[in-house]
Amino acid sequence: VAASLREIHSLHQRAKALRDRLASGPKTLAARQTVLANRQTELEKARKAFQDAKVQLKKHEHTIQAIDTKVDDLKVKLNLVKKNEEYKALQNQIAAELALKSKVEDETLAGYEAIEVQGASLEALEAETRKFADEVAAFKKQIDDQAGPHAEQLREIEAALASSENAIPEDHRERYRRTVRQFGADAMAAVEGGACLGCYTSLTPQGMSEILSGDTLNFCMSCGRLLYLAEAEVSTSRPAAARR
Repeated sequence: VAASLREIHSLHQRAKALRDRLASGPKTLAARQTVLANRQTELEKARKAFQDAKVQLKKHEHTIQAIDTKVDDLKVKLNLVKKNEEYKALQNQIAAELALKSKVEDETLAGYEAIEVQGASLEALEAETRKFADEVAAFKKQIDDQAGPHAEQLREIEAALASSENAIPEDHRERYRRTVRQFGADAMAAVEGGACLGCYTSLTPQGMSEILSGDTLNFCMSCGRLLYLAEAEVSTSRPAAARR
């Protein structure tokens, strides 16, 4: 019976490990896809900001061209006026336009310097996003490739578990099932050194004697797990049990 319980416990643990893999893979993938979507959103924002900066530079260039045209027109008028007051007014207007041009040229130069840095950052962000997207795609393929084999292994283990559970006496099966529903793969625990390895509570002498005899199923009085003798203690326990 102890050997059957050890096998049942092992099957429960292997089934849990496979279920965890089948569940954790998609969860991890979903988390990475969310991160990728956020990075792609940030990338689109960076692209838009870069395009907006380029458009702003174009506007500055057009402004400079417009100022040059206006100054040329004012110079033509300057040569045609005869009154001193009009001449001074045109000179002041030309000076104001040239001051504005100088300011726009400074802003344009600063804009070109900024857009160069912005473009380099955008290229780096695009490369990082492509790399992460490739990693997410590779991870998705890995999950998809493993899902089938893992599901098949799980079906085989569940079938073996159903068969092995026939070793549990019928009058104890309902309690066994309740314990499995409560603890899952940890519904069983080995007894080693006279203690339950599920909660590390020492067994009573009577409980230890029943474990050694193997005549009935035993549940831990503290945590409720189904107990079996650890395999490492089987050979050392049999002579003592036989003497009793």
